[in-house]
Amino acid sequence: MHSAGLTDSSVFTRARIRLTAWYVSVLAVVLLVLGVAVYAAVREQSLRQIDSGIELTEARAETALRANSMSTIDQLNHGPYDVYVAAANGSVGPPNDQRGVDYASVHQAITAGEDHRTVGNGANQFRIYSKRVDLPDGRFWVLQVARSTAPEQETLNHLLFGLLVCALGGLILAAVGGWFLAGKSLAPVRDAFEHQRTFVADASHELRTPLAVIRANAEFLEGEQPDNPEVREILRETDRVSALVASMLSLARGDATEAPQVMEPIDLDIVVEDAVASLMPIAHERDLELTVGTGAGLRVKGDAEQLRQLIVLMVDNALRYTPPGGRIHVQVTREGSNALLTVHDTGIGIPSAAVPHVFERFYRADEARNRESGGSGLGLAIARELVERHQGKITVDSAEGIGSTFAVQLPLA
Repeated sequence: MHSAGLTDSSVFTRARIRLTAWYVSVLAVVLLVLGVAVYAAVREQSLRQIDSGIELTEARAETALRANSMSTIDQLNHGPYDVYVAAANGSVGPPNDQRGVDYASVHQAITAGEDHRTVGNGANQFRIYSKRVDLPDGRFWVLQVARSTAPEQETLNHLLFGLLVCALGGLILAAVGGWFLAGKSLAPVRDAFEHQRTFVADASHELRTPLAVIRANAEFLEGEQPDNPEVREILRETDRVSALVASMLSLARGDATEAPQVMEPIDLDIVVEDAVASLMPIAHERDLELTVGTGAGLRVKGDAEQLRQLIVLMVDNALRYTPPGGRIHVQVTREGSNALLTVHDTGIGIPSAAVPHVFERFYRADEARNRESGGSGLGLAIARELVERHQGKITVDSAEGIGSTFAVQLPLA
């Protein structure tokens, strides 16, 4: 069972979810930026340390090479560094491991004097430093020092895992804390909304009696002075205000409590025909052609009285904004697993800028035109809430000066 009360509750719930999502999103961005910065800084520092080590090893190997001490170079190979001596023609000096020389780096060092690069991937990733060494006799060699980055990569992997775990934990805490803070932030708004709703309900209820008294006196005066235009104006304005008060009271009561609903399978054709028949006299009085198309034999699960109110509101809206001589057609068809109820009119239409707002409370695209028609800006808002209570959807397609089509989708029983 759904009601407008639940609708308003869901509005605050959705707002609370959005606020929480914002908290979590902002924290996620902050953590992402910090995580990337920390990871990049640690990685850069690791590379600097590796480069510093291989440059120091290269300097020792260069000193040994100039002293023609190949045994020293062999000793350097026993540590974490692999030292290679490559001549300009690419030949290899002392015996080396199976990895071999990276000749791309050698050629770059011959041209540029030195070269830093990372080769391989994963556990087989190496940091390489190649340097050209010119000897006094005019010959030159290329010294290449390599070191595996596996220990640093393992450290970086642990760091990345730790950052991800901390980020996940932080986001979970942010979600919990954000939900709590959003609730606290919305509490004053919700309280103010409740007070406003209570005031509207009380004021609407209290206004009904004086309006009834005014109308009774105006009817008495009309009987005494049937040609008095001021009396007719009083009656017209009293009816307009009474309709507005009734709409406000309906919304306030629906918002404040779960309006009772009798949800049962209903023949939609019968409800539509009954509602349209009650409005036929008004259509004739305004010189409008009101027709209805039923016979689809569709049954929906809902509250018959509320569905009748929905149809009356939609047709009444069409009656208000269709000039004399116009047509209004109500149609019931099937659309997939839904019953489709459409109300089409050849009225004045709705400006394109106003279409997204027509279901908002008290929204009126044209203040003067709505006042002339007696509109309060609440009828379509109530219609939308009645549709939502029945798990349906209401839309409008309109062109200014051509007409409007309101469509309601209701799940079949």
